[in-house]
Amino acid sequence: MKIHVSLRLSWALALVPLFLAPAAAQVTAIKAGKLVEPSTATTLLNQVILVEGARIQTVGENLSIPPNATIIDLSELTVLPGLFESHTHLAGSYDPETTNLKAYNVDVSTAERAIQGVINARSMLEAGFTTVRDLGNAGNYADAALARFIGALPVGPTRAGESGFFTRPFSWGGDGIDGPTTFISGKIIAPFGGQFRVTAEHPDVGRQDYLYADTREEMRKAIRENLHYGATWIKIVVDDYRYIYSTDDIQFMVEEAAAAGVKIAAHCVTDRGARNAIEAGVASIEHGYEMSDETLELAKRRGVVLVGTELPKSLQTLYGRGDRYAPILDRLKRAHRIGVEMAFGADILRETPGFTRGQLCLTPIDTWVDAGIPAKDILRAMTTNAARLLDVDDERGAIRAGMAADLIATPANPLHDIQTLK
Repeated sequence: MKIHVSLRLSWALALVPLFLAPAAAQVTAIKAGKLVEPSTATTLLNQVILVEGARIQTVGENLSIPPNATIIDLSELTVLPGLFESHTHLAGSYDPETTNLKAYNVDVSTAERAIQGVINARSMLEAGFTTVRDLGNAGNYADAALARFIGALPVGPTRAGESGFFTRPFSWGGDGIDGPTTFISGKIIAPFGGQFRVTAEHPDVGRQDYLYADTREEMRKAIRENLHYGATWIKIVVDDYRYIYSTDDIQFMVEEAAAAGVKIAAHCVTDRGARNAIEAGVASIEHGYEMSDETLELAKRRGVVLVGTELPKSLQTLYGRGDRYAPILDRLKRAHRIGVEMAFGADILRETPGFTRGQLCLTPIDTWVDAGIPAKDILRAMTTNAARLLDVDDERGAIRAGMAADLIATPANPLHDIQTLK
């Protein structure tokens, strides 16, 4: 049993008090038998969390509970911050029995992907993920539509002299759909071809999911196009072909994105690609399966986060990639030994019988356990480190006064039994 305590307000709703006289916010008192602070790997006993509206008001042992408060009694459970999934694809879900990723790219409409996203988003929340970073494969911006229906998403530029973003508030009379707070990257920026082998007759087959960018002008245009449609991150593919982005190419994109206040996640498989991306100043390396110790050391020195997407052996075998497991496990062990900051991600796109998307996204825990990584470090990768990567560590990833009330509860203490997160 795992309980998700959903006490958040959407951005759109949070703006209401600016225009209307606010009514008294409902106070909720959560009794936590054990409360875990991932950043320090400590457990506090008999805590009470007082939540007003969508924010934690105060936390302490045996606090006095206001007489009108709603009480959620989790005194037999362990309460901790909601989990982060730092490399997901909510609006992408293909069945390997009937299709493949290339066919999915052209056969499945953006509308269908958005519906898949609704299903996947809810399953992520039910699995305990309250914040995710969605990194593409969403067609013509199904990810942006999904994020807006979960909570209003920044879209478009600001007017000259104004701060903040325009938001597109809900106008259909409801509160949106159930799902985690979602950061999106829009279409993936890549050299010609995206991540597919295209034919000369159909060179644009990948453009539903990718923006081909080989010149500086194409790179700038691709970034701005994504930002216009709502991207809060930029994802690039560095090295899936013999031709790869150079350090100068990537640095140009890092600077262009930074000018708009967003960071870059770099898909890198080869050691050379990862090194180019790290030297260029990206925020995170996605996958990095072939990274050498030297390149991992460089990532550590430069403060680049590794989101390794280490699927467990069971799924690697099911997907016909069993031979990949040993080198992936080795890289994970070396990254932990060297001390690279890592954030948890699964990179799930395939449907798998017997599992929801949320359940599948928890399975890399097994790989981290196989690598001998302590539970406290796995939990930090799923909370503290990820919150810092996404620049929300001042309001998520911990249970403190003033922070968002994104909370889950588990039957066992994950610092002692990390599998309880499942």
